[in-house]
Amino acid sequence: MPIWQQSMLALWLGIAILFILFVRLWRLSHREFAEEGLLPGIAMPPIPVYSLTTGEAQPFATVYEAGEERQTILFVVDYGCTFCREMMAIVPKIAKTYSHMPIKLIILDKNAEQASMMWSLAERALPAVRIVSDIEVVKKWRIHRFPFAYVINEQGVIVARQSVNKGKVEHFLDKLLERENQSVARRSLYEVKN
Repeated sequence: MPIWQQSMLALWLGIAILFILFVRLWRLSHREFAEEGLLPGIAMPPIPVYSLTTGEAQPFATVYEAGEERQTILFVVDYGCTFCREMMAIVPKIAKTYSHMPIKLIILDKNAEQASMMWSLAERALPAVRIVSDIEVVKKWRIHRFPFAYVINEQGVIVARQSVNKGKVEHFLDKLLERENQSVARRSLYEVKN
C-alpha cells in the first residue's frame, strides 16, 4: 500500500476517533446538565432557611431529622408554580396518611407573605420553612421543575429525588415506605442471625 493511502487511512481513523470522543463527551455533559435535581450521594448545599412562625434565619441543618438512621422528605415548592398550589390541597391528607414519616415543606418565595399564603393553602398541616427564591438557589439545587421532592438522611445527604405533582406524590411516598420496610426487614433478619 502506498504511503499516501496509509496517511489517508490514518487521517480518517483519527477523525473517527475524535468524532466518537466528541459524541461521548457531549452525551456525558448533556446528561449531567439535563438531570433534574442534585444527584443522590451529594450533601444538600447549606442555604439559610427562615422560620415561618418567627421569621428568623436558621441553619439548613434544622430542616432534617438528626435521629439515628432517619430520613427526611423535603417537598420543595415555589409560590409562583401552579402545580405547587394544586398540590397544597392534598398536603393535609398526606400529613395524616404519612404522619409517621418526617415530611417538611420548603417554600421558595420572594417575601414572607407569599410563603405564609402557600403554607395556608396547605392548611399548615406540615412543618414548613421558607427560602428566599433567587437564581442562585435554583442553580445550587438544580431544580428546573416544581414541585420537587428530596429524601435526605440524617447527615443531609440526598438519598433520592424526584419531580412530583399532585398525582405522583402518594406513589412516591408509598415507594419510600416500601423501601424502608424492606431495609428494616433485612436489618432485623441480620440481627436475628447474629
